Amino acid sequence: MACNLARELPRPLAFVFSGGANLGSVQVGMLKALLDAGLYPDFVVGASVGALNAALIANHGLEAGAAILETIWQGVRRQDIFPGGAWSQAWHLLRSRTHLHPNNGLTALICRWLTVTTMEELRMPLGVLATDLQRQRGMLFNCGPLHPILLASTAIPGIYPPVEIDGVAYIDGGFTSNIPLLAARRMGAQSLVVLDVGGSCAPHEQPHHIAEMVVTAIRASLRTRVLLEIPAVAAETPVLYLPSPCLETNPLLDFTSSTQLMAEAEAICRDFLSTCPTPQIGRMVGAPHLHPEDLMCDRDAPPHASD
Repeated sequence: MACNLARELPRPLAFVFSGGANLGSVQVGMLKALLDAGLYPDFVVGASVGALNAALIANHGLEAGAAILETIWQGVRRQDIFPGGAWSQAWHLLRSRTHLHPNNGLTALICRWLTVTTMEELRMPLGVLATDLQRQRGMLFNCGPLHPILLASTAIPGIYPPVEIDGVAYIDGGFTSNIPLLAARRMGAQSLVVLDVGGSCAPHEQPHHIAEMVVTAIRASLRTRVLLEIPAVAAETPVLYLPSPCLETNPLLDFTSSTQLMAEAEAICRDFLSTCPTPQIGRMVGAPHLHPEDLMCDRDAPPHASD
């Protein structure tokens, strides 16, 4: 039986965008499936690359924003975002002592595609999570200058430079909450749609690049936190957790598969949304994407509840 999410989910409804580096393209496929289902957000919240995707939706609206994001992800290449070879990166690290890459590429992308410069000017409310570097705690931004806030949320430690806002240095929001569920609740969400790009199976290839190693380590440490947070959130708020493609062989900094990932995510989510029941308080629909290693530490633990 097809779900009637647009009518039955309590409002305000938030779309929650996870981090995920190059896998942000998966969220474009998810957005197209949500559009087809007639499901529109009242506001959006994101961390890391999810903050960039969410900002485009908040700026242009769901339909136009999804089309723009599709164009961006079809055209972006690794050198646009992570420029330079090994020697260039080593020299940059030697000079900066903090990071491998400048954030010029991200800055250019933000300036090209966003038509406003402050969060107050956006078409719909936007929440962006960044991490206070000194206090190691998350900071939710929903007002203020848009460009530095987005650069802060995407400042992967060791890869991009920290970004200073009002005298405070910030790094990647995914470092404290890769899926900002609690931030969405703080902004008043009465129901959540989660756009998590974490694949449903673990990649077979080991990371070979230092940037890939950093991102892999961050993802692994944050996955456990999601598994702990989501049941508590779902106990109080209806949660629709969208499925994600299996990503066995997609290198973490390779953007060449973006078009394929968008198509796969759209197909998977269309099927899911056409038959799913409506989430209820205490009854989440869908589940966080579990990798086999997530279950190896405690073989006797009960399985995670899902629909």
